[in-house]
Amino acid sequence: MGWQEKPDNSHQSVKHPFCPFKNFCVFLHGAPPESVLAEREYLRKRVDELEFAMDFTNSQVKKFQERIKELEESNSTLETELSEALQAPFNKYKKPELSANPKKPGAPFGHKGYFRQKPEQIDENIEVCLDKCPLCGSENISPCSHTTSHIQEDLDSGRRANTCFIHRYYWCPECKKIFHGWGAKEIPRAFIGPEARAKVSFLRHEIKVSYDDAKRTLQYFCGLTITPGAIVGFDNKFSKQSEPLYEALKQSLREATFIHADETGWKRDWLWIFTNPQIAFFHIDESRGSKVVINLLGEFYNGVLITDFWNAYRNKIGAFAKQKCLRHILGDIKKLLDKGLPKHPDAETFLKEVKELFKDAVLLHNQYSALTADAYRSARKEIDKRFKKLRQSQPLSHHEADNIRKRLITFKDELFVFLKYPAIEPTNNRAEQGIRNAVLFRKITFGNRTAQGKKNVSIAITVIRTALLRSIDPIKALQNIMTAGVTPELLKQFISTMPPLAP
Repeated sequence: MGWQEKPDNSHQSVKHPFCPFKNFCVFLHGAPPESVLAEREYLRKRVDELEFAMDFTNSQVKKFQERIKELEESNSTLETELSEALQAPFNKYKKPELSANPKKPGAPFGHKGYFRQKPEQIDENIEVCLDKCPLCGSENISPCSHTTSHIQEDLDSGRRANTCFIHRYYWCPECKKIFHGWGAKEIPRAFIGPEARAKVSFLRHEIKVSYDDAKRTLQYFCGLTITPGAIVGFDNKFSKQSEPLYEALKQSLREATFIHADETGWKRDWLWIFTNPQIAFFHIDESRGSKVVINLLGEFYNGVLITDFWNAYRNKIGAFAKQKCLRHILGDIKKLLDKGLPKHPDAETFLKEVKELFKDAVLLHNQYSALTADAYRSARKEIDKRFKKLRQSQPLSHHEADNIRKRLITFKDELFVFLKYPAIEPTNNRAEQGIRNAVLFRKITFGNRTAQGKKNVSIAITVIRTALLRSIDPIKALQNIMTAGVTPELLKQFISTMPPLAP
């Protein structure tokens, strides 16, 4: 017979023949022992159940606390990302930092390299000879039997031309060195010649085409194959060789008798232009403040600065004279008059008088060459009297119209400088038109992010636009810079002293 569990009869009454209180116990306050034992057993079971429930509740609470902590951390991360995303359009772009061990760029291991194939046909062979040593200038040089060849693909009047330059080596007893020369249209150690590079740069920065479009243009029109990466290399090399000319043009700004200045957005930066009939200087900077003007023109510019009403050209910038663009004020007046001011007759009358005054001043400026000195002086005095009367007008009832009156008072010495110096224009149209081509270039190419790219664009469009203003062939100028660098003759073509202003 198997083992059987002994039944639990602890709740049953224990009959003791000698206990006289089996039905009524004085030690249990008169309660029968059976009921007390039954209640004890019930409480034991109830305690076990509550302890189990408490243990389960504690484990659940611990899990919920851990989950709450995870959600709080996730919420904090999301709030940070949201804040950064909302602030991103207003933050300056920063190039991400490279890791300590960056991945080496380039093709994977085993990738077959690409090399530009030599042209099958050579159109011209040019032997490069020298009469004197390029290092010391000695004419006592001896030719060597050794020669090397350099094949260069280029354009000649729009057609592809393959040229083989044969370099003859020489020995100079003075320098005790062996050397050779370079051809007139040869770029050292380059596969593509200067004319092709110059035309690509002109297509890129003046005609405003992308790298891919410039590549297709040369390929379909001229039969010359290049890659977009090669064009980037052309820009970098040209920027390096043109930097002396760019710096010389920058220094010439301070000597100009007058300068038009303007600025516009450029990706995450600002494109500045400083121009007059002889120069168009472009500069891309992260700032739109006065420090850019100070860096280029100095704290005091000894000429006439023609600008709009942007704050960067005001108090921190000193100048011999300043001329504000009248077109901006006339535009604001036109907007107010087009809206109509029926409830403000004083403001409407004032704006019409200011408009007529500016128009008469511009007309007088245009008639300067046709008037005698006395007639011009008399008309100018009449303009000054009318302007003084308008400045002394009582405050206007219309807020925006009164702001124009206050502007006339603030810039009273910077509105009619063009009448004193007729060579000065009454508007800043020259700068606004000069920067327009660069704005179109930005819209097509989406601007630049890298410092080298911004430098390349600034130098290239400065050289090209200045050459056009001075009636210099920009293609020839670019070719000369790519082959011979910035020579004194080239600097003389690009930089000349402007005549002083004649009142």
